[in-house]
This record gives sequence, C-alpha cells and structure tokens, in this order.
Amino acid sequence: MEFSVKDLLTLSSLKNANVLSGKQYLHKVVKGSTIMEAPDITDWLQGGELLLTSLYPILSFNEEEQRQFIAKLAEKDISALVIKTHRFVKEIPKSIIDEAEKCRLPIIQIPKEVPYVDIMYPVMEEILDLQVKRLQYYKEIHDQFTALSLANESEEKIIETLEKLIGNPVALFDRNFICLASTSPYLTNFEIVAKNYHVNESEMMKFPHYRQVVKYREQQEKVGHQIVVQIETINHIKTYLLIGEMNKPLQELDFIAVENAATSLSLELVKKFAVAEVDKRFKNDLLEQLIEGKVPPNILYHDANLIGWDIEGSFAVVLLKLRKSADRVSTKKLRRGISKGGNEETLLDESMYRYLPQAITGNKSGLKVVLWKVNLEDRHWLKNIKDNVTKIIEWVNKQDKDIMIQVGIGTLSEDVKTISDSYIKARDALEYGEVLNGKESITSYSELGVFRMLGQFTDTEDLKSFIPPSLQMLLDYQQANKSDLITTLKVFLQCNQNATKASQQLFIHHKTAVYRIERIKEITGMNFDDAEEMLLVQIGLKITELLEREKLNKY
Repeated sequence: MEFSVKDLLTLSSLKNANVLSGKQYLHKVVKGSTIMEAPDITDWLQGGELLLTSLYPILSFNEEEQRQFIAKLAEKDISALVIKTHRFVKEIPKSIIDEAEKCRLPIIQIPKEVPYVDIMYPVMEEILDLQVKRLQYYKEIHDQFTALSLANESEEKIIETLEKLIGNPVALFDRNFICLASTSPYLTNFEIVAKNYHVNESEMMKFPHYRQVVKYREQQEKVGHQIVVQIETINHIKTYLLIGEMNKPLQELDFIAVENAATSLSLELVKKFAVAEVDKRFKNDLLEQLIEGKVPPNILYHDANLIGWDIEGSFAVVLLKLRKSADRVSTKKLRRGISKGGNEETLLDESMYRYLPQAITGNKSGLKVVLWKVNLEDRHWLKNIKDNVTKIIEWVNKQDKDIMIQVGIGTLSEDVKTISDSYIKARDALEYGEVLNGKESITSYSELGVFRMLGQFTDTEDLKSFIPPSLQMLLDYQQANKSDLITTLKVFLQCNQNATKASQQLFIHHKTAVYRIERIKEITGMNFDDAEEMLLVQIGLKITELLEREKLNKY
C-alpha cells in the first residue's frame, strides 16, 4: 500500500512524460516531493523524495560534476528525478542519463508547459490519502484486538482472528518452540531450511521478527515461507508468533494486523503471568504450612481444596538444589540453592511439568520442594522416584548442560501430619548427600547410614570425638603434602585398598600411590588390615568433610 513512481506516471499531468532511465526501478516508493533550488539539495534529502528540477542550479557543472551529483542523489535514495526541458536546457545531458541508469535512478522528462504544482499537489494528495487509509485500517484492527483483550479471550481466539485478517494460517509457540496453539496442523510439523534476518521497510514492526524457509512434512516436503515474530514479556519470557505464507505473501497492511495481534498476545501473556504469580505465591504459602506442620489438618485440607491440590494419602518430600557449574559465587550463596540471574528454575519447572504435570511443588529457602505422591503398597516407591527425577534432570541438562541438580529424598509420610518430618529428612539427605555422593547426586535419607546418627550432633566437639587418634595424627600433620596424603587415603579406602585403582583415579604413578600409603602408615601407625579401625577411619573422614563444610558455610 504505497505510492510508487509507476503510479506517478498515471497522473494526467504526466501523460506526455518520458522515462529516460531506470525503467526497471519504477517500483520505488514516493514519500514526498520537493523542488531543487540549489546544488546543495543533497544535504537536505532524507530519502524517497520525488525531486523536480529544470537543471538550472547545476548548469555550470561539467560532465564529471554532473555524474557525481547524480550519484549523490542515488545515494540519498530519492525515488525519481523529474526534469523540465526547453526552459534552461533543451536536452538533458547524456552524462546525467548514463549515470542515472548506472545508479538505478529513474529520470522522467516533462514538457516546460507542465507546472510543478500539477505534479506536487496530486502526489501529496495520493500520499496523504494512503496514510489516512493506513491509519483508518490501523484503528479498525487496533479496536478489534483491544476488544478481544477486554473480553478476556484466549490466545487461540486471537490467532484465529489474525488468520481471518491476513488470509494465512497462524501458530503460537513457547520459548522452546513447542506449539501452544495453531490454526493449521501444517504449522506444527516442519523443518527449517534457512533463516533470513533482513527485513524490508514495508515489513517494519515494533516486535523483532525474521523470515524463514521451511519444508512442511505433512505436505510431501513442500517448501514454504514463514514469518516469526518474537514476543517478550515480563521476566524475559518469550513466545513466538508464526505466520505461514501458505496462501499469499503478507502485504504492508497485513503487518499492521500482525503487530496488533502480537501486542494483544503480549498483554494476554502478561495477564497470565500475573495470575500465575499470585497463584504460585498462594500455593507456596500452603506448601510451607504443610512442611512446617504448624497448621491444623482441617485448615490444610480446606485450603488445598481451594486450589485443587489432593493432599490425601502418602507423600515423600523431595528437594532439588540447582546451580550452574560455572557460577563464581560464594559457597554460602550456593548453599541456598537456586542460582540467581539464570533460567535454571524455569527449565526445571518445564521439565517437571513434562513428567509430573499434577505434582505439588513450590520453593523454600532457594530449594525446589516436591510433595511426591506415593502408593503405600508400592514397595519400589523410592526407585520410582529416583527414575523419574533422573528423567527430569536429563531433560534439563539437554537444554543447558551447565546446570547442576542435586536431590534429597525424605522418608515416607503416611498423612499430612508427618510431612514436616519427611521434609527434615529430605533436607538432611540433601546436606549429607553432597558430602557422601557429590553435588549432582540423588540421595535418600534411608541411604545415609551412619550419617543419620552423626546428623543428630549439634556440637562440633562431640563430632570430633568420633575421629580416631590415628586419623587425627594425619590431620595434625604440618607438612606441605598433608592434603595429598589425606586425598590418597580417601581414594585408597574407596577403592577397597587397591593401590592400582587408587593411582588411576588420582592420575598418579602406582609407585607414588604406594609411597604415600607407606608414609601414612609411618605418620599414623594405621593398621589397614584391621577392619574395625578402617571403618572408624572412614567415618572420621566423613566427619572431617562435614566439619569442613560447616566451616565454609559460615562464610
């Protein structure tokens, strides 16, 4: 919906006009018109102008200067140069025509009898008329989509309306390009061939967008073109509005409709986000009441019923701690769980929705809390939880391999009254599981073994009393290689006292491992053949790790 040079030539005042150059570029858009009064006109041009002249301002130019002047006009991207002859020049210089042809600039010759106003007035009238039509269409479309938003219509209704306006199928995708809604099944199954981020001026919108070439799998690999519009709302949540040019290419007015639809969708998504945040906050408060165990069961059942939670039956509390492997944050911040500034929690929520759509979840102290429904008759409930948690973590890691997730699983709670106890046990499993099994482990409270007993001690001095004297001698050793000896001892015991395996895990020579073990014997007097002493040493090493961890967490 633009006024072009080709349209210009249909005006009655130009019936005797003659196109001397740029005949292949008559599609250029005319955005305005002006008269050239001086040679420095190029300093004031903005692009798209129809320039009218008698060439009087450049009569003194030689051929080279004429060529340079035409090149400047083309560089300013004027739509066309209209020249009136037989007043100051009888014939337009060949140098001007040749340069204009080279620069793809249309030159139109008009007789001296044609007044400039007979061209300028109709041109401005046409341009203003088109702008009025564009504004009227914009208002109609804006009012239509505003009415949809005020009527609280769904995303499906919005894209259905857009489809009717532009005559092409439309779909809405989430941030992972999973289809949320579509007006055609073909838009849900295609293969991207190429992307083009260059956007024509007539396709400009306030939303970032690009074109892509695709193959539609359900149409015998038919090649088609699509426009993808990125809609970003609160909290950087992205969705994508996709238009398939399956029936016709989108025109300028179609992009007005697309922009208004994207705005309406953005408002709908913001509204949904706000409602979800309130709902999330209420659910989180209820979850906190459940795991604290301070609210009477009848109130808990009542509140749970209001939000559709089924808290009848047995549960096990599962805690998930997230962090980025490359995060350069303090240990104290990591202890609080979810790292700030990333999309880890969003990915975890999406993964959990995939595998546990009905799960009762929330956040507490930076940890993701899940009340996992368990069938009392299922003897393998713990294994089933671990299997499902593994799937959840694997999906997250496919999206972002740098995300680390550690899991702690509490004991079985037969009703809401004992959920708080399961939460405490899950927290212990998370805390001690990191010491026992690492930062990406899945640990249940029942697997903590002796750590369940050690966790009952609140006084560090009481814990230290369980460290055997022989190990304490090594801990008190003041030489530079102390940490190497302690590490070698840990790995040696983990490898069932196999020096070869220990050396492989430590990436040291076998003789080095043997030497270190002998030094440990000399320093501590440990008897590696005494099973009871070795058990005490292993417990002592775990206690040391616990104490070291507690020391780090204070800072």
